[in-house]
Amino acid sequence: MNHYDPLDWLHQWDDFEMMMYALHEGTPGIFMQVSRRTLRAGAEEWEVLYDRKIADLGDERDDNAETPGTDAWQEQVLRHHLNQHPDLVSDEKAYLEQFLAGEADADSP
Repeated sequence: MNHYDPLDWLHQWDDFEMMMYALHEGTPGIFMQVSRRTLRAGAEEWEVLYDRKIADLGDERDDNAETPGTDAWQEQVLRHHLNQHPDLVSDEKAYLEQFLAGEADADSP
């Protein structure tokens, strides 16, 4: 098992950043947060555009031998989801385009 590193789950391009993470309490699931970078008077600011649930915990929960909430659990859940959805990054970029055009709801999967 790889050691969990939050930077492994970040993807930056142009002035955007997406971060995938998993929660096991509250509203359990896999989430995607997308932010946009702006420069103001030489300072870099990141604005969260949306933070949405992209999947329920399904097979990831059943196949996971790690303790929920630990770094190892997060790594295993996210790795499993990414392996099952190899087009995740391009799909999220397409969703972001729809969101920016006002055609997508940030709360919908």
